[in-house]
Amino acid sequence: MTGNENFDVVVVGGGAAGLSGAMVLGRSRRRVLVIDAGEPRNAPADHAHNYLGREGVPPLELLADGRAEVAAYGVELANDRVTAVTRTEHGFAVVTGSGREVAARRVLVTAGVVDELPDVPGLAERWGRDVLHCPYCHGWEVRDQAIAVLATSPMAGHQGLLFRQLTDDVVIVVADGVELSPTDLERMAAIGVPIEHGTPREVVTDGDRLVGLRLADGAVLEREAIVVASRPQVRADFLSPLGVEPQQVEMGGTPVGSVIAVDPVGATSVPGLYAAGNTTDISMTLIGSAAHGNRVGAFINADLAAEDADRAADDRRAEMFEQPAWEERYSGERVWSGNVNPQLEVEASSLASGRALDVGCGEGADTVWLAGRGWSVTALDFAVAALEKTAAHAAEAGVGDRVTTLQADVRTWQPGEERWDLVSSQFMHLPDGGMVDLTRRLGSAVAPGGTLLVVGHHPEDLATGLRHGHRSFLFTPESLIPALEDGEWEIEVCDVRSRTAVHPQAGEVTLRDSVLRARRLG
Repeated sequence: MTGNENFDVVVVGGGAAGLSGAMVLGRSRRRVLVIDAGEPRNAPADHAHNYLGREGVPPLELLADGRAEVAAYGVELANDRVTAVTRTEHGFAVVTGSGREVAARRVLVTAGVVDELPDVPGLAERWGRDVLHCPYCHGWEVRDQAIAVLATSPMAGHQGLLFRQLTDDVVIVVADGVELSPTDLERMAAIGVPIEHGTPREVVTDGDRLVGLRLADGAVLEREAIVVASRPQVRADFLSPLGVEPQQVEMGGTPVGSVIAVDPVGATSVPGLYAAGNTTDISMTLIGSAAHGNRVGAFINADLAAEDADRAADDRRAEMFEQPAWEERYSGERVWSGNVNPQLEVEASSLASGRALDVGCGEGADTVWLAGRGWSVTALDFAVAALEKTAAHAAEAGVGDRVTTLQADVRTWQPGEERWDLVSSQFMHLPDGGMVDLTRRLGSAVAPGGTLLVVGHHPEDLATGLRHGHRSFLFTPESLIPALEDGEWEIEVCDVRSRTAVHPQAGEVTLRDSVLRARRLG
């Protein structure tokens, strides 16, 4: 697949739901492909109704207008049929009948619904003309006419009620094997709807004019319109590779159709695969399908926006925690103040000097301070530029003979057999809970009777504006305690301390430092 064949979203089906979803996504500057086989469910109807602002519009005209509108926002439209959707590392591969294969981060399915009609000769030929199913879609157009409701399920009583609102002449013809509830029978009798029993033999016509129904006894029930509940079935074989199969919908224990199951945002059981419109709800009218497509399209865009931001955050995080970024940072002018970190000064001033490990030494301020107080210091960092600055700082301060540099990545570093009397980590941060593992390994480097000191930015520092997007690697002191095995350590300090710093825009602000100090028993 070439770069031009990679899309944010592939929409399967160019009906009202699919085009509405594509509109939202196109207006959100997503790269969208709508694949449509040119078989709209409402094609037999001459006009669409209850579509606010487009009342009475021919369905094909509505779709043509919709295609032109979404194309204006850069949405690509293809007259083709989807034959398979499979998972890939980055989303989905969508294959069409013409052999085209495209990549998509998300897929929105809005097509595949087929109306199954009772097996009554002549019924299907007049579907969408004078054989109807929905009082809201076409009921007004048959008002005051003679109507037959062909009852193929117990739900026919519902249709009898609604069409009786539109005309005084409604007859329910109950097919073999179907029983209306006692409540419906009582209602029909009360509102003057007679009932005939037996599956009709055929639809009777005179040329292109509907005459009525030939009943089971051979008599012709003259009618101007026939109402029957179709069974909308989702044909979605192309989703089989993903393990998605249509689910049957039942009313009163009777199957009435099938749908693709989705949650409230239109998501299926397969992450990244969405569905909208009649594919998910057999009762949706045209405007309802359009609204659902609009809604699900918005949720897909939000999903993509979150993924884009997470990817950017991961990239930024990777940059922050990789050596090249720090080599560049330390290769120029001095970054830090050159002063000892305040919590190290507080906690180490009373300790007898010995061997110290300064983890993430940076430009060496802590190393030089410790060496100046008689410690023999190993300065550890993974940036060569940092170690060079530390060595230069130590030489300038006259303590170079007490400083050894060690290049290592603390994410994988192991101390081996070497031990130190003080292991200090000042504002070393690792993402996603990595500080617990680091604290455990640093603890293993502490000699018996020695001290482990870990200091870092507390999560409350986010409120100061000095820390941007660092929540995953800020930590509380108590969160590190599980790294220290019971019985081997005495926790001497587990505290959050405030200090002041200068914000470049806000001036002086209060910061919070997480401080954990522990002594190895032995």
